[in-house]
Amino acid sequence: MKTILSVKHLTKEIKGKLIVQDISFDVAAGEIIGLLGANGAGKTTTMKMMVGLSKVSAGDIHIAGYSIKTNFSKALPNVGAVIEAPAFYPYLSGYENLRQYQRLHRNASKEWLSEVASLVGIEYALKQRVGTYSMGMKQRLGIAQALLRKPKLLVLDEPMNALDPAGVRETRNYLNRIAADLGVAIVISSHQLSEIEQMARRVIIIQHGRLVTEQQIGKGINDDIFCITLHIDNIERTREVMANLYRHDQNAMEYKHLDKLSNHLYTITIAIDEGQVPKLIRTLCDANVNVHRVFQAHTSLEDKFLEWTTVQDGGELS
Repeated sequence: MKTILSVKHLTKEIKGKLIVQDISFDVAAGEIIGLLGANGAGKTTTMKMMVGLSKVSAGDIHIAGYSIKTNFSKALPNVGAVIEAPAFYPYLSGYENLRQYQRLHRNASKEWLSEVASLVGIEYALKQRVGTYSMGMKQRLGIAQALLRKPKLLVLDEPMNALDPAGVRETRNYLNRIAADLGVAIVISSHQLSEIEQMARRVIIIQHGRLVTEQQIGKGINDDIFCITLHIDNIERTREVMANLYRHDQNAMEYKHLDKLSNHLYTITIAIDEGQVPKLIRTLCDANVNVHRVFQAHTSLEDKFLEWTTVQDGGELS
């Protein structure tokens, strides 16, 4: 698949302080990636450099094959972006705002405007003044505006801020359509990691301006290990059962997590061969351990994000 965005050794220095340090990654056409990090990690600064709002100190960014540093006039038309809050004329309608933007960029296709408005689900509100729009409607209008120039790359900084659950789901759905139907590469930052997990193909994790890890969604998240969580009433007896059952095969089972619940039960999450689950449940019941719940455990992107970005030994992640 064709590479649309190529970030190579990107660095940003402000007053002698390195805000972004030697970050590299690529994004292909039709691919959605999540750019993740805590507040102050350097996400927005990285995005601003992608769209020409902040000067690159070192390294380079290529968009559709054009360098931001040496061929800015050819690179920039391939980008649509919503960085921080989208701004509009509140006294104009949504349609008038979009038409004004089209005129600025010499793109006067009313048919494309209607298609974009429909794609992001804002067509019903185009005649209303933008001053009456909710935050979610303004976010949609901002993305519609970014798509008007038919970009190959869409850069979105926290597009799900202040959205209710229905708005978040709708945003996820239309971004998936934009990537799949139009072949647009999308870079999106968000603190709603569960949504990124459902939408993105890969995640880029930044901490202190540095690249911590780059992971495929579904790889490096669950590590291809089958895990189950049990709710049981006797933790000591459960441990004895498992120790006896797997005493000749220590690799068959691994403790992952243990907690005490408020209803006098315990929850234990374990990595286990899937074929061993029925035998384990039967043996626990035969040992008079009451098994209240059994379900497949899932290591979420949020869990892995905290693991990747948490200082483990008192030092900084590099």
